Amino acid sequence: MSIIARSEAAGTQQHGYVWRGRQQAATTFAPGTERERVTALTRAVAVAALEVMAGTRPAAQLLRWTTPEIVDKLRRRSGVLQQRRLLEPPQAPVHATHRHSEVLRQRVCHVTEGVYEVALVIRDDARTRALVIRAERPELAWRVTVLEIG
Repeated sequence: MSIIARSEAAGTQQHGYVWRGRQQAATTFAPGTERERVTALTRAVAVAALEVMAGTRPAAQLLRWTTPEIVDKLRRRSGVLQQRRLLEPPQAPVHATHRHSEVLRQRVCHVTEGVYEVALVIRDDARTRALVIRAERPELAWRVTVLEIG
């Protein structure tokens, strides 16, 4: 999440930069609304989770945005898929699973203050999957607390 600083003193902003020595500003979070930030976060986490299952992304990269339980669950599922890939012939559909993921649909529902639930439909080279995500903001940062992959 980026923070934009707006300077109150004239002449301290040049070419989109605010010089730190002259900052006397309130900070605002950007970009967009809370719903837009949750939409972007959950989309990125969903695609990254499928990349973890494909073995193309380390699960540890999701620790910043998810809980340790979700990361452990993804590691286990990824390990099972890796073992299955070793047993299948190279042309089997399991080798194409979770590659080139494309989000077809995303529905975002505001549950309560600081809680959103999101349903996604993602297609890859071999199949189409449904994902359900719950994002919560206990303090300042959003975190995915539930991730179910169908």
